[in-house]
Amino acid sequence: MTRRTVRLTERRTREVRLPRADAAFLLAHARDVVEAVPTPDRGVYRLTPRGHVGWLDGPTRRFAVRPKLPWPNLLLLLGLDPAAFPAGGTVAPEAALLAALAEAFCDRLDAVTRAGLVRGYREADTESAYLRGRLRTADQLRDAAARAFPDRFHVTEPAFDLDTPWNRVPRAVAAALAAHPDLPPALRDRVRHAAAPLDPVPVAEAGDAEFDVALAEPRAAHYRPLLDLCRLLRDGFRAADPTAAAAGAFLLDLGRAFEGYVTAALASELAARPGWSVEAQPRFELPASAGEPAVLQPDVVVRRRGAARAVLDAKWKRPGPDPADLHQVLAYSVLTGATHVALVYPGRRSGRRVLAVPGSGVRVSLVRLRVVGPAAECRASAARLAGVVRRFRG
Repeated sequence: MTRRTVRLTERRTREVRLPRADAAFLLAHARDVVEAVPTPDRGVYRLTPRGHVGWLDGPTRRFAVRPKLPWPNLLLLLGLDPAAFPAGGTVAPEAALLAALAEAFCDRLDAVTRAGLVRGYREADTESAYLRGRLRTADQLRDAAARAFPDRFHVTEPAFDLDTPWNRVPRAVAAALAAHPDLPPALRDRVRHAAAPLDPVPVAEAGDAEFDVALAEPRAAHYRPLLDLCRLLRDGFRAADPTAAAAGAFLLDLGRAFEGYVTAALASELAARPGWSVEAQPRFELPASAGEPAVLQPDVVVRRRGAARAVLDAKWKRPGPDPADLHQVLAYSVLTGATHVALVYPGRRSGRRVLAVPGSGVRVSLVRLRVVGPAAECRASAARLAGVVRRFRG
């Protein structure tokens, strides 16, 4: 089916005439992606993308959302090298965004393959002429009931192969990319070629538990850049398919991307400094007198010698502060014991101001992190942020 394309820009409102089915689709399934507000004119809606880029397919329309950021800065925000993808300042998201990520996926998978794929142990259910491993009693009894002289043992035994979470994740993402209709055929072929060493691994959905196990495996540390990109791609496919119709769309949440950018920048700047560590979205559970505990997850906790030095929360919106954001980071201060918390916003230049909390030693920094302009200047802004965090008093 050929869909007409409605072109939008992140956070900018545009009035568009829509068929009733597409308007109903946005209102029912994509409120978090595109806000649709009826106007007095029949069939005309004010459409405002909320913070995603990419595209989303409705019944008869494709909604393509461009970033406000220039193309090189979007790539930098996503952890890619802008120099590897020379292009103009404005690109159609369905023509370039997923293709750039697929190219980077192939490059990172090739790097992992060159360094060596890591095998692992798992338990496999097999049938054997000899008793080995652990006998599956129920299966053996069913076999004995069906045949007078069963000649196979149903056993569970250890297997040492590539069927591990850190290999299943890129295998699943490669399968999704290779089948994606919006990628050029040559690029889909390149994905298949890069993923060929993983062909023995079965294709299965990459769940959050798979990512957690994969990222925690010390022997697969060289997979980390690949796994980070796999999560970005997996989340993009999920966000773009709210009705589970496999329509072939793709969306990136720039709020999540900005969180990752801030975390990676701090981790890179503090990695060479002894005693410093960066935690991404640690879980804190608050026990409840009844029911499930409440869970809080700050974006970044920076520690020095194990003690929380600062908590940072990244906000992909105009610099605040919004009272709700202040309440959130002050709760993180109580939770972690950090006396300095920060709200980090994107900007065209760097900046910082500090709010003091009366009656306490807690301070709130409002930080603008540069995300527009030459890559070197954006990286310098990230380095200044790390320097500010190091000067925070414990």
